[in-house]
Amino acid sequence: MKLLSNELLIDTYLQAIHYQCDREFIQMLAFELQLRGIILPEQQYSA
Repeated sequence: MKLLSNELLIDTYLQAIHYQCDREFIQMLAFELQLRGIILPEQQYSA
């Protein structure tokens, strides 16, 4: 999913959580964040 910049990926992830999008979609975004080595404060507690 390298089509998104890191900033756009983070924003999409946070918006997906805020709007309570499909769990599978949120997990896909979280996995991509993990692959890129990006750790958000919210992810530390949800893992």
